[in-house]
Amino acid sequence: MSDDMDDILQVFYQECDEQLQELERGLAVLADGESGQETINAVFRAVHSIKGGAASFGLDNLVRFAHVFESSLDGLRSGRVVPTPDVVKTFLKAMDVLSDLVTEAREGTPVDPARIAESQVELEAIISTGGAASAQADIIPQDFVPVPMDFEPVPMDFEPVPVAFEPVPVAFEPVPVDFDFGADTQAEPATGCLVVTFRPHDALYERGDDARNMLNGLADLAAGVPGGHMTTTCDFSALPVFEAVDPLKSYLAWRVVLPPEVTEDSVTAVFDWVSDACDVTTTREDGAQANPAAALLDEEPHAQAPAVPAPTVPDNVVQDSAPVTAARDVVAEHAHPTEPASPVASTAAPVSQDVHAAGGAHPHPAAAGGAARKTEQQASIRVDLHRIDGLMDLVGELVIAQAAIESLSRRTDPAAAQELMQGIGSMQSLTRDIQDAVMAVRAQPVRGVFQRMQRVVREACSMTKKDVVLTLEGEDTEVDRTLVEKLTDPLTHMLRNAVDHGIEKVEDRLAAGKPAQGHILLSAGHRSGRILITIKDDGAGINRQRVLETAIKRGIVAPDAQLTDDEINNLIFAPGFSTAATVSDLSGRGVGMDVVKQAILSLGGRVAIQSVPGEGTTFSLSLPLTLAVLDGMLIAAGGSTMVIPISSVVEAMMIDQRDVYVLPDGGNVISIRGSCMPFIPLAAALGLAQKPSDEDIREAVILVVENESGGRAALVVDEIRDQTQVVIKSIEKNYRQIEGVSAATILGDGSVSLILDVSALIAATVGRMDKALDPRRGMAA
Repeated sequence: MSDDMDDILQVFYQECDEQLQELERGLAVLADGESGQETINAVFRAVHSIKGGAASFGLDNLVRFAHVFESSLDGLRSGRVVPTPDVVKTFLKAMDVLSDLVTEAREGTPVDPARIAESQVELEAIISTGGAASAQADIIPQDFVPVPMDFEPVPMDFEPVPVAFEPVPVAFEPVPVDFDFGADTQAEPATGCLVVTFRPHDALYERGDDARNMLNGLADLAAGVPGGHMTTTCDFSALPVFEAVDPLKSYLAWRVVLPPEVTEDSVTAVFDWVSDACDVTTTREDGAQANPAAALLDEEPHAQAPAVPAPTVPDNVVQDSAPVTAARDVVAEHAHPTEPASPVASTAAPVSQDVHAAGGAHPHPAAAGGAARKTEQQASIRVDLHRIDGLMDLVGELVIAQAAIESLSRRTDPAAAQELMQGIGSMQSLTRDIQDAVMAVRAQPVRGVFQRMQRVVREACSMTKKDVVLTLEGEDTEVDRTLVEKLTDPLTHMLRNAVDHGIEKVEDRLAAGKPAQGHILLSAGHRSGRILITIKDDGAGINRQRVLETAIKRGIVAPDAQLTDDEINNLIFAPGFSTAATVSDLSGRGVGMDVVKQAILSLGGRVAIQSVPGEGTTFSLSLPLTLAVLDGMLIAAGGSTMVIPISSVVEAMMIDQRDVYVLPDGGNVISIRGSCMPFIPLAAALGLAQKPSDEDIREAVILVVENESGGRAALVVDEIRDQTQVVIKSIEKNYRQIEGVSAATILGDGSVSLILDVSALIAATVGRMDKALDPRRGMAA
C-alpha cells in the first residue's frame, strides 16, 4: 500500500504543477487589467483543487494556507474585492508561497514560517477590507475629481401662510380574525439545529475533490458562531467487506448538526462547487435530538445492528483548514457527550474532535514525511488521446506490412523480388511516420518553463528594487520534453542577468527618456527545423568598453587585443567574467553566463548576442527540436562516413578552382557569388588526412553550411551519399569530447558515424584566420 500511496502522491504533485501553471496564467491576465469572470473562476478553481488534494493527504500546512488564499479569491469571485494592481501583486506573492509549500510537501524543503505568515496576513487583510473598498470603488470612479461649485443661497422673501386644520373623528372598531399567522421568522431567529446530510458521488473523487473539504467548510461555519459546536457522524453502512471494496467507488455519507445560527445559504456556499457530484439535504431539527445518526440511517429506533467494531477514522477528518484562532477552540464535538452510545453506532461512527486534544494526534504519513523524507519523482507526461490513437493505427499498419514482407520472402518467383522491395519501402515509410508520432508524443509546450520565469523576474525585481514586466510569447511552441526540462536553469540565469545588468535603475531610465517600468520579452518559435528562444530587454545595452576593460583586467584577453563588437559581446560568456562591482545573490560571482553557454552547448545549441547601446540587448538561443533524432546528410570525407545536420546545409555545388584564394598562412577562402567565406577541407580539419591537393579539390564537392548567427563556410567533402534520419548518441558519455563533433550515430550497416558540429568547425576556422591576418587578434589562452 505504501508504494501505491507514493504513486498517488506523485499524480497529485503533477496535478499541482498544472494547477499552479493555470493559476500563474490567470493572475497574469488579471495583472494586464482583464478581469473576466471566467479568468477569476479559473484562478479560484486552481487553488481550490490544490487545497482539496492536499486535504486528502493530510498536508496541513498546504491546506491552511490554501484555505486563506481561496477565501480571498472568493471575495474576488463574488465581486467584493476589486483586482487592483496591489491586490494582484498580493495574489502573485501568495502563489509563490503556495508553490513553495507544494515543493515542501514533495521534497521536504522547508518554507520560512515568517514568509508564510506575512503573505497570510496580507490575504486576510484583503478578505476583511475587500468589501468596503469594492463598494467605494463601485460608487466613486477612480478618476473622479470633485469640482468646487461657486454657489450662494438666495434668500426668499415670503412668509408661511397658516392653514386651519382640525382632525375629524372616525368611528372604527377592530375586527377579530380567527386564524394564526404563525411565528415571525424575521423577528425570531431559528431555534432548531441545522442538519446537513451529504453523500458524495464517485465523480467527486475522480476530479480530485474530497469530502473533508466540505467538512472543513462546515466546521468553519460552526466556529463562526460564538460557542458553536458541530456534531459529525459518518455513515459507513454501505461499506462492503474489505475484499469487495472498489477504490474508485464512494461508500460513505455524513450527517452534520450545526448551531441554529448557521443559515442554509451559507451551507449552500460550502457545497457550491460540488453540487453536481454530491447529494446534499438541509433540515431544521430540535437541537436536543438524542440520536442524530438514526435520521441519516433511516432505521427503526430500536433496530439492532450487529456488534462489530467501528472502523478507525483518522483524527484529522474534521479539522479546521484555516489558521487556528481563539474563536475556533472547538471544531466538532458530540452534542450530548454524556448520553450512552446508540445501538447503531456500529454502522454510524461519530467523527468528532476537540482541537485541544488534536495536538497529540498523529499526523498523516504524507505530512509526517515533511522535511524528513524526500519523495522521488517519476518522470511522466500527459498526452492527448488522439496522438496515442494515431500511434496505435500506425503500429497496426506496421504489423500488416511486416506480415506482407514475411509472406513475400517465402516466394521464389521473379515478381516477388520487386514486390519485396516495394514492401520494404512501405515499411520504411511507416517507420518514419511512427518515429514522427513518437516525437509528437514526447513533444511538450514550453509554457510550463516560461511561466515559471515570471516568478524569477519578480524575485529579481524585489532584490534589485526595479520595476520590470516580463512578456511571454510562443508559449505553445512544442519541444522535446528532455529539452523542456533542461531549459529552466539557463533561462533563469539569463533573466536574472537581464534584470540586474540589462534594465537600468528607475532614475536612469527616466533621465534617458524611457518609461520607469522596464520590459523583457521571452519568446519561442520554430525556425529551420530548430527552436529559437529569444530574451530581449529594453535596457541600456552592453557597455562594450567596460566589458573589454574588465576582460583585460581579469586576464581573459591580451591588453593589445583588437576585437570586433561581436567578440566583445561574447566575452560575457567567458569563465570568471563579471562586471558587477559587488557580489550579491543575483550576480558578481562570474559563473552565471558561463553556465548558460555550457548548458546550451550541451543541448546541441548556440547562443548569439545582439546589443544596441541605449536600446537594449537580445539573446538568441538556437536549439534542436529534439535530442533523440535528426535529419542528416551522409557525406564521405577522408575515407569515413559522417553526418551533417540538414538544418545547417544551405546548398551543395562543385568547386571552381578560380574562386579559391590562398591566405598568408596557407589557408584558403572561396568566393561564391561575390561573398567570401572560409574554405574548410573537412578531412584535414578533423585530422583524418593531409591537406588536399589541387587535383583532389577539383574533384571534390563543397557544402555551404551556416551557423545560428548567420556565419557561413564551405566544407570540402569527397561525396554526398544519402539523406536520412539518424538516432543521436552522446559521444562524450561513451568516448570523449572531439572538437568539431557533437554526437555520433549507428548506421543501418552497423557502423558508427560522427555527427558534425558545424558551428564549432566555423568558429575554429575563423579564429585561425583572424590570428593569421593579425597576430594581436584573439583571446589569450
